[in-house]
Amino acid sequence: MVWAEVITAISTAIIALVVLAVGVMLLALQREVRALMRTVDRTVDHLDRDARPALDSARKLVDDASLLVSTVRSETDGIVHSSKDVRKRLEQLINRTEDRLHDLDALIDVVQTEVEETALDVAAALRTTRRGASVFRSMKRAFLKRGR
Repeated sequence: MVWAEVITAISTAIIALVVLAVGVMLLALQREVRALMRTVDRTVDHLDRDARPALDSARKLVDDASLLVSTVRSETDGIVHSSKDVRKRLEQLINRTEDRLHDLDALIDVVQTEVEETALDVAAALRTTRRGASVFRSMKRAFLKRGR
């Protein structure tokens, strides 16, 4: 059985060579992975150095925008409050003005009625005075003609 021992020796040698080849390949792969890791670390460091100011600026911009939004909101609330106050006062003023206009309309109606009545009274008095004057003229003519 020599041939079994030979095949076993050859198989063992092939297995050893395969294990050795896999080991060499793993060592080469490990070197490549380490080189890649160093490259990734350098890239991350560069990105961190370059991106950190941009991120800080972005954070500051967001903070400033938040402050601006809160200021605008506060000012808008103030304007809305003032607008409501002005609108309320304007409505009160309109209501008071309407009441006064109604009172003025009623007063004008009363004054117009009084003026019309007074004008009629004055006209009646003038008519009476004219009649009375014409009576006196007639009497005067009558007495003066007799006396002549």
